[in-house]
Amino acid sequence: MEKDIAKIVVSEEQIRNKLTELSKTLIHDYKDKECTIIAVLNGSLVFLADLIRLIPFPIRLDTIDAATYGESSFPAADTKIIRQFKIDIENKHVLVIDDIADTGSTLKMVLDDIKKYKPKSLKSCVLLNRISRRRHQIHPEYCCFNIGDDFVVGYGLDYNNKYRNLPFIAVLKDECYRREGIM
Repeated sequence: MEKDIAKIVVSEEQIRNKLTELSKTLIHDYKDKECTIIAVLNGSLVFLADLIRLIPFPIRLDTIDAATYGESSFPAADTKIIRQFKIDIENKHVLVIDDIADTGSTLKMVLDDIKKYKPKSLKSCVLLNRISRRRHQIHPEYCCFNIGDDFVVGYGLDYNNKYRNLPFIAVLKDECYRREGIM
């Protein structure tokens, strides 16, 4: 896989340091509250797993499956919720975790859906924030890294469901897209 990498955008060490910093903020903000985390599949899984292991108190956890990219490096016009969470969140403090806020479509749809279940509080947390392509007024309360326009993979983010297991965030070489017949 590493032969496919054009450049590393966020290193493994930068991610580890930012997760430690983020966990301290979340511990402070949720220390006396029953926190319910709803993670957006599949991209947030690596981020979620590493982050929740740094939180020293019980949390409630569920997932929601939403798709925006499919097999492309460009977001689709419509986001689809494929699988809904099952946990009761009424009057609970809910934190939505996603891998990236890009156009804002996925996060907006998920947050709007969750609001219908009347949580006590609702906040969002993203690993990556790409403001330049934002179509919706979405501002995650917690963000690890702001990034530019490059399509990135690694640390849970994928291209055509590959490269999620890279321990860093990277840009692929153009030939990787041509090989898949996408570019």
